[in-house]
Amino acid sequence: DSAKAVNAKYLVATQLPPDEHIAECRRLWEMTKVSLPEEAVTYGIGSDLGVKLHEKGKHEEAKVFKLAALEGRRRVLGNEHKDTLSSMTNMGNLLDDTGDHEGALDYYQQAVRVQEKLLGKTHPSTLNTIYNTGLTYQNGLKDFVKAEEMNRKALDGYERSLGKEHEDTKRCAHNLACLFQASEMNLKPKMATLVKEYPHLTSNWWVQTMLW
Repeated sequence: DSAKAVNAKYLVATQLPPDEHIAECRRLWEMTKVSLPEEAVTYGIGSDLGVKLHEKGKHEEAKVFKLAALEGRRRVLGNEHKDTLSSMTNMGNLLDDTGDHEGALDYYQQAVRVQEKLLGKTHPSTLNTIYNTGLTYQNGLKDFVKAEEMNRKALDGYERSLGKEHEDTKRCAHNLACLFQASEMNLKPKMATLVKEYPHLTSNWWVQTMLW
């Protein structure tokens, strides 16, 4: 089948129930990796399989497909294509979820370098990767100093590009508050400053407790 015909079949597969979707993507992957190894659609299918298997908790199999998609996209599309960047962050997400936090950071940092160059430092995709980097430092490596650095960098970018009332900005502010609460350092002054900027955080009882 041509890439156009395969893409049409893939679009149909995306409308199927989850298990049928995965089964059809497996069939298309087995066909296209042999017949269309230089077409982007092949690695779109592989990436989709990796994401769906990750969601189902099949991490080892998901890793195989996500890596195949990343390697294929690097070869076919180049290291600076948006789909290649998506595969980098997908690998970071999977490794972080499976406890390989250093490996996750490596993929996130690779992606951020390219995203900052191509999209800019305040593009939502760039900021989302920075935010994920902060989560890895915070929840995975328990490096609260680096976590705060990444969270503040993301929060500053969200404020400038999306405004303080955007949900992504509020989410980032909430996570910074969680970081202050989780850290063993005395961060009451920092929490007070953050709450002054984001009063909605006081709806969390643990924020109020820190400020007493």
